[in-house]
Amino acid sequence: MRGRVVAILAGIVGVVWSGACRDHGDGSRTRIQVLDSTYTQSWQPMEDTGVVYRIEVSSPLGTDTIRNVIPPAPIVVGDSVVVGLVQLSEDSSTPRRNVFRLRIGQHRVETSPLPDDVWPSYQDVLISPNGRYISYVGEDTTPTNPGTYGMVRDLATREVVVKGPGGGGCDCDEDFNHARWFAPDSFEIAVAHTSNDSGLWQRISGKASSRRIHVDTLRDEPDWH
Repeated sequence: MRGRVVAILAGIVGVVWSGACRDHGDGSRTRIQVLDSTYTQSWQPMEDTGVVYRIEVSSPLGTDTIRNVIPPAPIVVGDSVVVGLVQLSEDSSTPRRNVFRLRIGQHRVETSPLPDDVWPSYQDVLISPNGRYISYVGEDTTPTNPGTYGMVRDLATREVVVKGPGGGGCDCDEDFNHARWFAPDSFEIAVAHTSNDSGLWQRISGKASSRRIHVDTLRDEPDWH
C-alpha cells in the first residue's frame, strides 16, 4: 500500500498545480498551487504518519490558503467552488477526514465529516466533477450482512443515490478498491472481493443523476491512477 500512497502523494502536486479542474479544462480562471507539505499523524488506521498539504487558491476574486489538505486532489467546480478533503483532529485525537468547500470570493472554508459508513482504510473518496456527489467504498459491520460495497451519495444532503451489492472485502490490511469519475457525473467503483478466494473485483458503474447502475466483474485489479 505504501507504494500506492507515495504515487498518489507525488501526483497530487502536478494535478493541483494545473488547477485540478476536471470539468472546465484550461478555461478555468481559478488556479490551485501547492505551497508546501509536512509529515504529521495520519488518518489511515495502518499508518503512523502521513503527508498534508498547504494549498493556495487564486482567482480574479482573490486568494485563499487551505491547510491540512490530503489526497485525492481538490477540484474546481464552475469557477465558483473548490472541493476536496482535509484531515482534522480535536486536541490529540486521531485525525479524521473531512470534506472542505471553499466558495471562491467569500474567503471562508466550510468542512463536514465523511459519511459514517466509509470503510476506514479506503483512500479513493472522490467528489464528482460537477461537485454534486461523493463516491466511496462503504462497510457494513452488522453480523447479518458484513462486507464492503460501492456507494454514491448526494454531497449536500448525504442522501443515498446508488448503493452496490454487499459482501466485498479482503483478508488484508491494504486497500485494493478503486474509483473514478467522468464528467459530469458518471462513475466506476471497483470493490475487491478477495476474502472468498475469488480474487475478483466487483465493478459498479453508472450515472449518478439517473440513479441506475450496471454491475459486472473484473478479473484484474484496475489501474485507474
